[in-house]
Amino acid sequence: MTVGIDAVSKSLWRGMELGGPSIQPTGTFDYEKDDWAVSLGFWGTKTVIGEPYGELDLFVEASWNNLTLSLTDYGYGQYFGPWQENHDLDFGLSYTISEDIPVTFSWSSIINKTFEGSMDGGGFDWQSAFPSYFEVAYEFSLWEVDFSATAGMLPFASDYYENDAFGVFNLNLWAGHEFEFEHGGSLPVSAQVVYNPMWNDFFWGVSVGYYFSLDF
Repeated sequence: MTVGIDAVSKSLWRGMELGGPSIQPTGTFDYEKDDWAVSLGFWGTKTVIGEPYGELDLFVEASWNNLTLSLTDYGYGQYFGPWQENHDLDFGLSYTISEDIPVTFSWSSIINKTFEGSMDGGGFDWQSAFPSYFEVAYEFSLWEVDFSATAGMLPFASDYYENDAFGVFNLNLWAGHEFEFEHGGSLPVSAQVVYNPMWNDFFWGVSVGYYFSLDF
């Protein structure tokens, strides 16, 4: 089990800025057996400076070798209000080629929202009803610093991401290092730059946190 908290200069997600300086607690419980792994956890964010934004996410992941399935409940707004209005249920699928070729392909779709325009001439428009996001990420290390280069795309139009056609939505370069302590804790420090070509927006952010793990 791992618990931790991050202090970030901006809350960034899939090529979008969701909030300013924020505190982000997280906790996960991981179970592994042979080639299988299951994770249960939560992640939250709350702005401390600027326009208020809060979110609490619950997730479950199941992995087999290099394939991972995930289901995440993004909770925001009036968290305990009408569930359909204040929660996005995201189904994800990702595949990593290998440890020697650390390229990961990911697909995510919001499955509980039917947006305006999903009904076209009496037929069902799958593209509008299930807004989706596709990503390719490559991880590497240099001088004891971990890097991740990401290209995220929107495969079709959706009201959720406010796009009307296919396009590149997230170009991200992340760099970080985790300082480990003898008592079992760790101090992850990272920075990232993000460019959203569809919105012509540029973001950057830094993060520092503290994590502690327990083995059972």
